[in-house]
Amino acid sequence: MNRPLPVPARDWALLLSRVLIGVVMFAHGYQKMIINGIGRTTEGFETLSIPLAIVSASFVTVVEFAGSVLLIAGALTPLVSYLMLVIMVGAAVFVHIPNGIFISNGGWELVGVIGAALIAFAAVGPGRYSVDHVVRIRQQQYKRELELASSR
Repeated sequence: MNRPLPVPARDWALLLSRVLIGVVMFAHGYQKMIINGIGRTTEGFETLSIPLAIVSASFVTVVEFAGSVLLIAGALTPLVSYLMLVIMVGAAVFVHIPNGIFISNGGWELVGVIGAALIAFAAVGPGRYSVDHVVRIRQQQYKRELELASSR
């Protein structure tokens, strides 16, 4: 009873978690890129006294928008997780921590939960239902083929 999920269930849980976090991050990136645009997003960052507002706004927008698609697909998962974690830490430090924990008061609860999920993805990987898994399998096959060819 007190054991981790079996591998197939774990892979489904990772897929579902990646999709849910990815959709939330995509919505935020879409809002910054398409609805507000980089200009208004930068103005918002300046209002919040976020350093290097144009650079920060551009980084956050691209990582949220493109990174969320990669996260959903399970592609470059550790890298995307680290980049998004930088965003969550920045959001917590510059915006949310002074407001306490609860999101209803502008607190850090959402960025904290997203950050925890990103740490988990970086720690355990994206699971079997991912581009990263397919790439890893192909790399292993290629390595075996090279070893066989060199042993002849």
